[in-house]
Amino acid sequence: MSDIVLHVGGLRTYFRTPHGIAKAVDGVSFSIRQGETFAIVGESGCGKSVTALSIMGLVPHPAGFHAGGSVHIGETEMTALSESKKRKLRGREVAMVFQDPMTSLNAVYTVGFQIVEAIRRHGRASEADRLAAEMLDRVGIPDPSACLRSYPHQLSGGMKQRVMIAMALSCRPRLLIADEPTTALDVTVQAQILDLIRDLQRDIGMSVLLITHDLGVVRENSDRIAVMYAGQIVENASTAGLFASPRHPYTEALFRSLPSRQQRGGDLETIEGMVPLATLYPTGCRFADRCDDALPVCRETPPERFSFEAGHDALCHLYAPGAPREDHVGVPAKPMSVRPATAPAVPVQPSGGNALVEVRDLRTHFPIRKGVLRRTVGYVRAVDGVSFSIPRGRTLAVVGESGCGKTTLGKSLLRLAEPTSGQVLFGGAEITGLSRSDLSRRRSGFQMVFQDPYSSLDPRMMVRETIEEGMVAQGYGKLPASERDDRIRHVLQLVGLDASMLERYPHEFSGGQRQRIGIARALAVEPRFIVCDEPTSSLDVSVQAQILNLLKDLQSQLGLSYLFITHNLSVVEYLADEVAVMYLGRFVERGTTEEVFDDPKHPYTKALLSAVPKIDDRGVARIRLEGDVPSPARPPAGCHFHPRCGDAFEPCSGVYPPEATFGGSHACRCFLYIEPPPRDEETP
Repeated sequence: MSDIVLHVGGLRTYFRTPHGIAKAVDGVSFSIRQGETFAIVGESGCGKSVTALSIMGLVPHPAGFHAGGSVHIGETEMTALSESKKRKLRGREVAMVFQDPMTSLNAVYTVGFQIVEAIRRHGRASEADRLAAEMLDRVGIPDPSACLRSYPHQLSGGMKQRVMIAMALSCRPRLLIADEPTTALDVTVQAQILDLIRDLQRDIGMSVLLITHDLGVVRENSDRIAVMYAGQIVENASTAGLFASPRHPYTEALFRSLPSRQQRGGDLETIEGMVPLATLYPTGCRFADRCDDALPVCRETPPERFSFEAGHDALCHLYAPGAPREDHVGVPAKPMSVRPATAPAVPVQPSGGNALVEVRDLRTHFPIRKGVLRRTVGYVRAVDGVSFSIPRGRTLAVVGESGCGKTTLGKSLLRLAEPTSGQVLFGGAEITGLSRSDLSRRRSGFQMVFQDPYSSLDPRMMVRETIEEGMVAQGYGKLPASERDDRIRHVLQLVGLDASMLERYPHEFSGGQRQRIGIARALAVEPRFIVCDEPTSSLDVSVQAQILNLLKDLQSQLGLSYLFITHNLSVVEYLADEVAVMYLGRFVERGTTEEVFDDPKHPYTKALLSAVPKIDDRGVARIRLEGDVPSPARPPAGCHFHPRCGDAFEPCSGVYPPEATFGGSHACRCFLYIEPPPRDEETP
């Protein structure tokens, strides 16, 4: 019996659109063996998710249709089956974990109903409840019976993703398709989900098709990789072979786009332009217009596929007879050479005087109300006593797991969430006590770039209206129309967009372009301080590099200060001057980027750093964090982290630790570095 679980041969999936036929997947071929993890990587719009939907037979009809090729799951050819027969295979032979668990789970049904439904469909109705509870237990849900009765909105992001995995594996499929299973999850939850998939893969013996744009995840979790661009697989190799020596210029460019400590102070390399529209693919190589090494033939003739060592091939003219890389064909891989980062713009020197932003003992608590009279029965302590300062032209990064209070902190600084107590000083003037009218007049000095570029722009407003709205609110509406128009065009140029885009709507732009529009909206009122809330979390590495370069260049040109909220620690290493690690509303460690990353002190910081997937063998042994962040409505007594800490000892559960300093600006709150207080002290 063959050990090939999935064979895709010459698959073509097209869509009928008003602009013509979109060739989303155009001649894709690969195989996955029993127990193997095969990864597909590439930018958004390359066809990765449509490939997965095609394998499952879930391409939306009638717009989408199968235009050619085959999909064999075991001995069964999926594309020839009727819909009723495909349903019998889904779940039992092949299952899928979708990208966004919030939209993939039905909000009006309990978790138990949705898992049991899949089990019953495949003829195990009498065992359905027991199997559902067992599967939730296997994916690490603490209380399976309670979870079965819960609705999706009652679960955290990591818990929802675990439920999706439990549902997919409830019928023990031979193949699991995981489409971006960790996108927008923080590093510790991401590590838990990936560990879970690996453990279940080993126990069940299934194969995994992993779709992602995170090269660190691919490096640590796959056996073989296909790099996809514009509907085609442009490179195919073992994981070791691809990371040792990528052959296609597109693959090389993806690697060079990754932020790291080594590129700090310079600009990241970017891939100029965008993936071509699936309705307008060029005649020759589809990457030619973005390729630094393109030859004249690249724009005229489709490239052939050339093989190197066993299992490694690339679709590229550079390896044809007489081309620059002809002698690489059939030659074993050599170590990858990475081009150095380009020189940055001359920066505005940070001011050595008073801080631009100063925060003193800031607290933001949200009341919990119950009963008919809506009495307050408790508080969610989202931000619970935070102090810091940010000088002009500097970046403070705030990192931590989801639910730690990072976004609430950013909103509290701008009074988009009202602080309960404490002070926020901007340019030496306190803003926490200002009236709404006085605050509104000062808002031009501080702005926010939101996490999701899709939902933060009004779909009914053109780009010009989006940018102009804030200007009018801040008094720029009194300017003559010509001056206002010049200002709008200027900020659009600052963020690298053309003025011809002013009369277009958000749906006409890519994710990276929408984020640029969001940044332009913030810059239009000439702020000195910007809160950046996860501005690159949902972007591909190439688009992420463009946004990071843009933020760095704007800081150099305009002297901007940033509060940068993120869970991507590689971005922090590249961009931030100082780092604050946040857990349950409080900073547990802070210092310069070098101090925190080179010599982390707090066990929580060490766990975060160890969980980051890496594209090489650098790093420290993985520290597993069990469970989720506790509720900020009921924080643990003493050090809030002690229930999850492997180094906890008796004093940790008594009182919250005071701050220990280590020279410079490096400090943390942990009893491992200070004398515990007397036992009769109470928790503050």
